Amino acid sequence: MLIQTILSQNTSDANSSRAFQRLRERFPRWEEAAKAEPEDIEAAISIGGLGGIKSHRIRQVLKAIHGKAGSYNLNFLKKLSPRQGLEYLCSLNGVGRKTASCVLLFSLGLPVFPVDTHVNRVTQRLGWAPLGYDADAAGILLDEWVPADIKYPLHLNLVAHGRAICQARNPRCAICILLEVCPRSGVI
Repeated sequence: MLIQTILSQNTSDANSSRAFQRLRERFPRWEEAAKAEPEDIEAAISIGGLGGIKSHRIRQVLKAIHGKAGSYNLNFLKKLSPRQGLEYLCSLNGVGRKTASCVLLFSLGLPVFPVDTHVNRVTQRLGWAPLGYDADAAGILLDEWVPADIKYPLHLNLVAHGRAICQARNPRCAICILLEVCPRSGVI
């Protein structure tokens, strides 16, 4: 999932999925990708965009994980606290807080709260995060505030709400189920 998430950065879901599929077809085992030339990785993932940058990052990430774990598996992170897992993943080139949080929550089941553009927008409009916070700052705040047992469903629901209702340019406040509790309704 970490490699998939790196490939998803700054591109559509469809293109990142195709890039990941082509990467796995070209390199069925992660050790093959780790040993490959960046140009070969780039050729496989070019449909996803930023192939030159992502190919180097993928190789570096694979080598770093193997160096730490002795394999291409992140299960060792389950033995760490979520905070330590975030710190480790964020130490890898090309891995930011959102990517690390997604991997920890969705792949490893650790209680972290990813904040993407949709979650950031909705939580700021609801007053849960201060206006002007970037996704990383909001992620730090909300990760502390959101109870562990609802981080997964709350993230999914906020993303869906941000895409369908609380859109960036034309929020659909008139049909929003949160209208009564939203301090920004009518102000946007």
